[in-house]
Amino acid sequence: MKKSAFISDIIFAFFTVFLFTLCLFRYFQIRLWTSILLAFLCGALAGGAYGAFLQNKRKYHFLKKSEEAVKQKLSLHLVLLSDEQKTEFFRKILSTKEMEARRFGRLRIFTKEEFYFLKLTIAPVHADDVASFSRLKTNKRKILLCLEIENAARALCKQLQIEVKTAEDVFVLVKSNDALPTTFLGEENADKKSRRRMRLWFSKNNCRRFLISGTFILLSSFLTPFSYYYIVMGSLLFIAAAFVRIFGYE
Repeated sequence: MKKSAFISDIIFAFFTVFLFTLCLFRYFQIRLWTSILLAFLCGALAGGAYGAFLQNKRKYHFLKKSEEAVKQKLSLHLVLLSDEQKTEFFRKILSTKEMEARRFGRLRIFTKEEFYFLKLTIAPVHADDVASFSRLKTNKRKILLCLEIENAARALCKQLQIEVKTAEDVFVLVKSNDALPTTFLGEENADKKSRRRMRLWFSKNNCRRFLISGTFILLSSFLTPFSYYYIVMGSLLFIAAAFVRIFGYE
């Protein structure tokens, strides 16, 4: 469920309960402002309960998408780092209390038992890259850290006994060592986030939801003795639908 749909569903639940309880309280001749206050509290409770239900329903999917988004941000971050920065970043991750990982030139790191090749690029690793790694003579276990690799290159790595770790493995390695960056290179800044949030709130996609909600509330005015409350709130939703349709973002 999109965030805009999530918000509009909560707003709809609030207004539906608010109007129903307002008419109910006025039917029992409770004072107007007291009725409005009680109806507002009932609407807020209903909206909050419905929001909690939707939140729990989408929690698993949200966490999965959130982790996938972080994984993509990390991949782009690693691509945008310079060779020196990549080498130092993974050198710190691979270092332990017993032994500090050491550099072997750029994009090459070795520990007590492993030798790591870094090939963190947008383009997949191809067979020629693997051939260049194989020329290094060492008794240590060779490990290739990359984001993506071609099938032919993977087959060659298997033949040359080079272990391959792709984007998923790299993400697990970085996350397990609590080394995820606080800010990612290429990530949108605060201004872009605020503009995106504004587009979400005033998206033209909300027009249909406001229109359907307003129609439902106006039709409900035929079933209540206090129809003017429903007419006012339904009309406001119609105005909101027209506003986002004309001035909203695509």
